[in-house]
Amino acid sequence: MKHCLRRLLERLSSTTPLQSLLALAIVPLLWSTPGATQTPSGKLAQMTTLKYATTGLSWGTAPYFVAVAKKFFEAENLKVEFVVGGQSAQVCQQLLAKAVEIGQCALNDVIQIVEKSGAPLVMVSNEVTTALNYGMMAKPSIKNWLDLKGKNIIVGGPKDNTVYYTRVMARPNGLKDSDYTFAFAGASGARFAALKSGAVDAALVTDPFDAQAQLEGFTRIDDLRPKYVRAENYAGGGIITTRDWAKAHADEIVAYMRAYTKSVAWIYDPANQDEMFDIMKPRLNVTREAFNQSYQRNVVRDPMWALDDRVIDGAVQGVVDSLVELGNLPAPAPKAAKYYDNSYVDMAAKTMR
Repeated sequence: MKHCLRRLLERLSSTTPLQSLLALAIVPLLWSTPGATQTPSGKLAQMTTLKYATTGLSWGTAPYFVAVAKKFFEAENLKVEFVVGGQSAQVCQQLLAKAVEIGQCALNDVIQIVEKSGAPLVMVSNEVTTALNYGMMAKPSIKNWLDLKGKNIIVGGPKDNTVYYTRVMARPNGLKDSDYTFAFAGASGARFAALKSGAVDAALVTDPFDAQAQLEGFTRIDDLRPKYVRAENYAGGGIITTRDWAKAHADEIVAYMRAYTKSVAWIYDPANQDEMFDIMKPRLNVTREAFNQSYQRNVVRDPMWALDDRVIDGAVQGVVDSLVELGNLPAPAPKAAKYYDNSYVDMAAKTMR
């Protein structure tokens, strides 16, 4: 490469001005390093550490802990360090501050931050098929949606997707947005703790906390999926990063995706159910009965994680439209393609071993 570049520069003095300008325009292309358009193959050349931020420990993080326990990351020469960021918006802030390289902030937060500030956040994979399996759990004395009138419901954050989930569930069941108030805690575990303490009347929580709440006598008012959202109309969570970092680190993203896909395939093998419980029990402090309920719902009946990480345009548009409907974005709704990039999924598919 250096030899070719030197010969090109030596010839510039004998060319016309126009030819010289064209030649100089080519120089950066010859000298630049490959970006995301190159297809990585094989595992990383050396052990590489990625900092990954998530809102908290939940059933949704199971593939990451399985990948660590089964050494799927290690097989790709990856060491993934998990950082608990609390609320989804805080995870996005950590990405923009370059405190972490990848994260799992909710797509609705990504969209709002991009629209408000022009931040270079982008979704590069769809790991969860749609919204998590949330359950609206309430004090034992509360039996139905109408009993929640005048009550306090704890969700993730003021602009969190859990606000939308609550409203899209409550409205068709006779509650107006003004009929209840919100409290906020970023992770389902913290929301379950608030419900148990009596600090709130109801909590929107995901696995395994809704299963555990029901076992402890709390009322299951309703479930989000598949009655209200589906894979076709609402995107789930996936890898969020910044565009510049992604272009410079395609190999790391692809290696991560390969390990993640192997982890999901391992989870979906019924022979691994007992070992999965052993992996998740100390991380979630979950009973076997609650684990079995979550396993049946998320693995057997309604598979939670995507084996194909491709982001679905219509599902992302569903998230965008929900933000317009909530008044968090002005109409007309932006186009979904602005917020995701499937090129890394394509690279991973070509290099799966």
